Amino acid sequence: MMMQDAIYPGRDLLSPSQGEVNKHIWLQVIARLKPSVTPEQAKASINVVFQRMIESNLGSTVSTEDRKGFLDQRINVQSGARGSSTLHEAFAEPLKVLMALVGLVLLIACANVANLLLARGTGRQKEFAVRLAIGAGRARLIRQLLSESLLLALAGAAAGVLLAQWADTLLLRMVSQGSERPEAIQVNLRFDARMLAFTLGVAVLSAILFGLIPALRATRLDLSPILKSTAGGTTGEIGNRRLPAGKVLVIAQVAISLILLVAAGLFVRSLSKLSEVNLGYKPENLLLFRVDGAPGGYKGPANLRFQQELLDKFSSIPGVRAATLSSNGLFSHSESGDPISVEGYTPKSDEKLSSRMDHVGPGYFSTVGIPILLGREIGVQDSGNGPRAAVINKKFAERFFGKTNPIGKKVQDIYPGNPQEMEIVGVAADAKYNTLREKTPTRIYAPYFNPMWEHSYAIYEIRTLADPASISAALRKVVQETNSALPPIQVHTMPGLVDDSLQTDRFIARLAGAFGLLAMLLASIGLYGIMAYTVARRTRDIGIRMALGAQPGGVLWLVLRETLLLVLIGVAVGLPLAFGGTRLIKSMLFGMGIVDPVAMIVPAITLAAVAALAGFLPARRAMRVDPMVALRYE
Repeated sequence: MMMQDAIYPGRDLLSPSQGEVNKHIWLQVIARLKPSVTPEQAKASINVVFQRMIESNLGSTVSTEDRKGFLDQRINVQSGARGSSTLHEAFAEPLKVLMALVGLVLLIACANVANLLLARGTGRQKEFAVRLAIGAGRARLIRQLLSESLLLALAGAAAGVLLAQWADTLLLRMVSQGSERPEAIQVNLRFDARMLAFTLGVAVLSAILFGLIPALRATRLDLSPILKSTAGGTTGEIGNRRLPAGKVLVIAQVAISLILLVAAGLFVRSLSKLSEVNLGYKPENLLLFRVDGAPGGYKGPANLRFQQELLDKFSSIPGVRAATLSSNGLFSHSESGDPISVEGYTPKSDEKLSSRMDHVGPGYFSTVGIPILLGREIGVQDSGNGPRAAVINKKFAERFFGKTNPIGKKVQDIYPGNPQEMEIVGVAADAKYNTLREKTPTRIYAPYFNPMWEHSYAIYEIRTLADPASISAALRKVVQETNSALPPIQVHTMPGLVDDSLQTDRFIARLAGAFGLLAMLLASIGLYGIMAYTVARRTRDIGIRMALGAQPGGVLWLVLRETLLLVLIGVAVGLPLAFGGTRLIKSMLFGMGIVDPVAMIVPAITLAAVAALAGFLPARRAMRVDPMVALRYE
C-alpha cells in the first residue's frame, strides 16, 4: 500500500476523493473471521456498516431514485481460501470442458486395455481352470488379476506424471503463443501433494475400470470342458462366446470417440465463425497504445494540453496516415458507462436508462474506420469548454429514436454530482469494442478535449501507411523526447489484439481437436485388436470355409461386415450422446444452434472410414488364409 506512489506515479489513489460517491474501488478487503462467527453472520454485520457508510456519503443533492440504487448495493462475503484471480472467471469453464475431454479419452484407453485383458484372459483359461481344480479360490484369482491391472495403471500414471511436467508448460505456451499481452497469463504449474494424490486415485479407478470385468469373466469357468479341450477346440468356442464383451467395449469406444470428434468439430466451427465476425472497421495497419500523463505530472487541463501536443507530433510522423485518441480504446477491456436521460424518450416505470460511453479525439471515426451513417463525426471544433457535441451509435439511435432523426437532440449524463449535457451531431455504425462475442450496447462518443470527467491517460489509435514496426519505434521516440519521465509505451497491433481475444476459443479448439484425433486413433486400435483377435480365433473356421469353396472376397466381406456393424452401432449410440453433450457446451459456442449438421455428419463419416480401414487389415489377412495351413491350426 505504501508503494502506491512508486507503482502508480502521479496518482493519489489512497486519499479520500472530493466527490460524494466517486470513491476508488481498486482495493480488495480481506478479513479473518472470529472462530464463532459464520460467513453469513459476517455478511449481515458488514452490510449494516456498509449501508451506514453509503448513507453518510450520499449527501442531500442525490435524487431519491439514485439514493435507492446506491442503498440497494450489498457486499458479498467470499472464501479467500483460493485467492482472488481473474483467471478463475476466464478459464474455469474451458478447463472443466478440457477435464471432461481428458476423462473421455481415459475411458477409451481403459476400454482398449480391458479388451487386451479379455483376450489375455481367454488365452489363460486352461491355467485358471487347473488352478481352480486344485483348490484355488476364485477371489484369489480375481485379486491377482486386479493386482496386475493396478501395476499397469500405476506404471501409466508414473509415466504420465513425468510427461506432465513437459506437457503443462506446452499447454500454457499454447494459450499465450503470439499474444500481444503474454504477461497477462500467469499460472502456477508446480506439482503438489493434492495433484499426486489425484493422479494416484485416477490410476486406481482406471485399474478397476479396465481390470474388474476381464477378471470376473476370466475366472467364471466351466472346468470340465476346458480341462478336456485343446487349443483349437472347446477353448476357442468358449472364447467366441466371450467375444461379445470385447465388442461391446469397441462399440463404447466408437461412441465416445464420436462425442469427442463432434465436440472438436463444434469448437473449430465456432472459432471459424468468430474469425469471420465483422468488427465494423478495418484492423489492418492500425496501432494502439496507451500514454498516461500522471507520471509526468500532468493533471486536468495540463494533461489535455499534453495529449494534444503528442497527438500533433504523432500525426506528423512519416508513414502515419491518421492519428487520434480515445479514453477507452479498442479491445483494451476498458469501458465507461453512466445513467442517462434522452430528450423525447419517456422511460417505462421500471426502466433505468444507461449507456456505454467513450471520449474520442478529432477524426476518431475516419481514423479507425467506423462509418458515419448520419450527420458528422467529432472534429477539432468540438474541443474547448463550449456546448458539448456527441456521436451516438446505430444501436442507440434505434433504441431511443426509432425512425426519427436524432441530430440536434439532447442527451444527459445524470451521474450523481456530475450531470453533463450533450447535443447529438452524428450517428456512427455499430462496432466491436472488446470481444467478438459481445452484443452491441448503446454507446455515446463525447469529445476527449471537452470531457465530462477528468482523464489522466489516453489510448492512441494510429493508422499507418508504412510498416507498423518502423512506425512503432518512431512513436516510442516521440513519447520519450516529449517527457523522459513517462514509462515506455507498449504498442499493439489491432489484428494482434483481436487475435488475443480468441485465445481461449483457439486453445479449446486445438485441444478438443487433438483429443478427438487421439480418441479416434485409440478406437481404431481397439477395433483392429478385437477383429485381429477374432480372425486368429476363427482361423480354422475360415480355412474350412475356403476348403469348401468360399471365395476370398466373400471371406473379406464376412469379416469386414462384422467390423462395419460394430462401427455403425457405435455411431448410432454416439450421435444422441453427442447431441446431449452439445447442450452442455452451448454457452461456449458462437453463432451455432444446438444441432449443427456439419459438426455431426463429418465426424461420423470420418470415424466410420477410419474404423473401416482398421477392420479391413484383419479382414484382408483372413482372405489370404491357406486352407491347408488353417485345417492343421491349433
